[in-house]
Amino acid sequence: MHLARAIPVLAFLAFGFAGQASASLCDAPFMHDQGKLRLDGTGALRLGANLAFSEVRKTSTDECQVRITGVATFGLAGLPPGKSALDYWMTLRSGNASFEREAASGGREPVEGKFDLRMVGLFSYGEPITRAGQTFPARKFQINVDHKGIDSKPVVVHTGTKTVGNKTEISTAAGQQECWPIEYSRVIESTQASFSGLVMPIPEIRSTVVDWFCPDLNMVMRQESRQQGVSSTVEVTELK
Repeated sequence: MHLARAIPVLAFLAFGFAGQASASLCDAPFMHDQGKLRLDGTGALRLGANLAFSEVRKTSTDECQVRITGVATFGLAGLPPGKSALDYWMTLRSGNASFEREAASGGREPVEGKFDLRMVGLFSYGEPITRAGQTFPARKFQINVDHKGIDSKPVVVHTGTKTVGNKTEISTAAGQQECWPIEYSRVIESTQASFSGLVMPIPEIRSTVVDWFCPDLNMVMRQESRQQGVSSTVEVTELK
């Protein structure tokens, strides 16, 4: 998976599947044939995606497969802004994702990049959110991306202790919702990326993050973050 495709895929999965505090990833509201998810981002991390879901097969509550098509956009850590068409089969198993794409022969071929979908601490909080002041432990995740776009070292993500704030009514794509703000720190370790043979350093990214988890939707509908004093927002703007 070239970095130009890896970044939006990772971004959409990190946020789009962010929703499940206790339910399985395979039970996300958009995980069905003709499901749709749109994300729009503003600020320092300009991440967006307009995605459609089809060919959904569920083996169990934590194992399923889906075809994802659409377009993702990104502007991240000073990288050139870009747009990428997506067409992958994704298999989810025990919180991890693997990808396949259509091969020249007409069958499928594996994509090397894979990662823990909980990489930014969004997928699973470990237990239901029940009160303000509730905390969830710090965690460490890594993303393994195809070497064609990024060096062989994994991208390492650290999330600090997460603390739940007071439930607040916010406006979402599904109307007004009572949602829990969950605040934590996030560190993405420095790495390198290659563009047409040119190796570029990607600096460490330190952020403070707030996830707005809406229990009636069982999803994080908005993520707000600050990097070096600059704010960013990624928000679900369509959910079907």
